[in-house]
Amino acid sequence: MNDDVTVKLFLDKRRVKENGKFPLKICVYQKYPKKQKYFPTKYEFTDNEYNGVFFPNKDGKAKNAISRLRDELGLVKKNAREVADKIVPFNFDLFEKKLYSKKGKESDVFYQYDLYIEKLKQEDAIKTASNYECSKNAFIKFQEYKKISEPHLLDYRTVNVQFLNEFEKYYLDVKFGSISTVGSYTRPLRAIFNIALESHVITESIYPFGKGKYIIPSSSKVKKAITKEQLNILYYATPLTKQQEIAKDYWFFSYMCNGMNGKDICLLRNENITNGILRFNRAKTIRSKRTQIRSIAINLTEEAKEIIQKYSVQSTAARDYIFGKISDNMTAEQKRSAIDAFNKFISQHMKKFAASVGVDSDISALWARHSFATTIIRARGSMAEAMQCLGHSSIKVTEGYYAGFTSETMNDISKITMDFKEKIK
Repeated sequence: MNDDVTVKLFLDKRRVKENGKFPLKICVYQKYPKKQKYFPTKYEFTDNEYNGVFFPNKDGKAKNAISRLRDELGLVKKNAREVADKIVPFNFDLFEKKLYSKKGKESDVFYQYDLYIEKLKQEDAIKTASNYECSKNAFIKFQEYKKISEPHLLDYRTVNVQFLNEFEKYYLDVKFGSISTVGSYTRPLRAIFNIALESHVITESIYPFGKGKYIIPSSSKVKKAITKEQLNILYYATPLTKQQEIAKDYWFFSYMCNGMNGKDICLLRNENITNGILRFNRAKTIRSKRTQIRSIAINLTEEAKEIIQKYSVQSTAARDYIFGKISDNMTAEQKRSAIDAFNKFISQHMKKFAASVGVDSDISALWARHSFATTIIRARGSMAEAMQCLGHSSIKVTEGYYAGFTSETMNDISKITMDFKEKIK
């Protein structure tokens, strides 16, 4: 028994419901560190009803219905007590997850997918939630292909190295997918396993990932950067349409603002700019890190200021979005949809613009970020500086944005390696 924790039922009279009743909650108190939390139940009572259940008449007699209800509530408390006793050291978040997990569902991978997807949606991480949905659906399709009787159920113990190897072969040979897509589906699955491991739902013995087990495949990413010469051509060229002009302006705004991505551009508010300095926190970093969040500061160029002046909604309110692509009245899904449409617009019209001026690249909105990183590293020779400008957590991440040496530099390197051929005088 976990003596550090006490569990009791509590009639919460702080808020009366419309029907005149109070919600019955499970009160959990942790002695060290001192902390108390309440967890809802499906029960509710008036004062008289509650007293009638827990404090019957002096003769001790109670009607059968009340007696059964008292036994039922006793089981609720007992279940909460048993859940608390199994968590050592005690953790409120883990207690809540285990308390409300459906019986028999805890071992179902897809059920845990659903819990995590819902959590992501509550945190407004709509795109990440969508990635997990795609991963889950890919494994359901795989089970349907294998003619599993219940393809929408997947036990953790079923997911072993053989299962994952078969999924990879199925996706490559049957679905004609790419190895990178296999990685994009198996990484969320590994995250679900990591959560289950931390929550003691599974043990290390059935964990299928890692050295000597299944290694999630990855492929080298295409370096999405354009050269200094191509940047020059695009900057001075005249777009053929109004849409191309808008796409070009926002693409170069991204490039000039440390490769700021489309979501962060849409999230910019007037309060982010003071005395020509733009400061912001990457939305991606805010969600993934809770401490030591590093702000990015940018000294706006005159060209960047002109684009802001050209496309801003001309509001002076500090909390208003600069470009008006989203609003606080939108739901998280609506914001995500608007941001996706913004990125798609830039990519679609930048491709057409680039093709019209002879820049032969499958250019997209993201290329502005990679091009900024590559330009900075080549000019300054410092991966660390680029890492700070981009707001990355490590140099390894920044290296993925670097397009490598120019062809001229590679020629010089080739010549240097053969210097030994020169005759020594």
